[in-house]
Amino acid sequence: MIAATDETIAKLAVSGGGPVDLREAMQRMTLEIAGRTMFSFGMDRHGAELRDFVMEYGTTLARPNFLDLVLPLSWPSPQDFARVRFRKRWTQFVAMLMAERRAAGKSEDAPARDLFDLMGAARDPETGAAFTDEQLGDEVATMILAGHETTATALFWSLYLLALDQATQDQLAAEAKGCSVNDVSDIERLKFTRAVIDETMRLYPPVFLIARAAAAPDIIAGMPVKKNNVVLISPWLLHRHEKLWRDPNTFIPSRFMAPEPAPDRFAYLPFGVGARVCIGAHFALVEATLALAKMIGAFRVELLDKEPVMPVGVVTTQPNRSPMFRISPR
Repeated sequence: MIAATDETIAKLAVSGGGPVDLREAMQRMTLEIAGRTMFSFGMDRHGAELRDFVMEYGTTLARPNFLDLVLPLSWPSPQDFARVRFRKRWTQFVAMLMAERRAAGKSEDAPARDLFDLMGAARDPETGAAFTDEQLGDEVATMILAGHETTATALFWSLYLLALDQATQDQLAAEAKGCSVNDVSDIERLKFTRAVIDETMRLYPPVFLIARAAAAPDIIAGMPVKKNNVVLISPWLLHRHEKLWRDPNTFIPSRFMAPEPAPDRFAYLPFGVGARVCIGAHFALVEATLALAKMIGAFRVELLDKEPVMPVGVVTTQPNRSPMFRISPR
């Protein structure tokens, strides 16, 4: 994580104060981190193709259309056929990445180098069975696709909010300057940086909707719910609810620091909650906190245009455009 962030900062440092697309920079950086932690190799050769997959699915296939809503579930829509074709291409792409990693080899006695080694060594605690290739491919795809996109989104919104609030940015920079940020253990000293990440994910939760299927009949707010009914929970609404938060639409990172009380566990759900809570939550928080501290420790970040950036729900909480930033060395 730290090496990929340092390389991103080095590349940004030669921008000469000109317009910089920090959204794209964060996507490239988090993709590089995902590739290295999963496979021990960079994503220079495959990054563009992977980003194309992300954009294609998000803009054309992830959004439900009219026929998705009106046709019975057993009737495939034209979008469903397109999703099947996409899945085939996507599965082949992931299989190619896995084959490339396996070709690099691993000594039987050597410690695990990356997540791929760890998942290859994992065994079901009840049956002793290893992942099948299909299961392993699903795990790899989820970690790379969901893991890089959501963290990149959280980092973009953090940089955007800090560009609008220079006083908070200076406070974060002071904390980063007082910490080496060269090791994962440094995260314990980045309490204000972590609060900025938490507050950003409150205002702009990367996952704005959580879908759950009812395990049994129930009643929610007086409404009957049948078994297998799909219930949508919106972190976007919960995180801005006037009964749950003071000044809910205001950027106040200190609300996540002592002596403020911790938010109710069902009022703040950037990673979901319960048995299906995001398995990559700790990974994402460590990555985002370290990366933001190093970025703001290295640069002052300013917006070059004043037109507001609006959030749009496309799988994740995306900006409606990529604003240009100016960065200058601290």
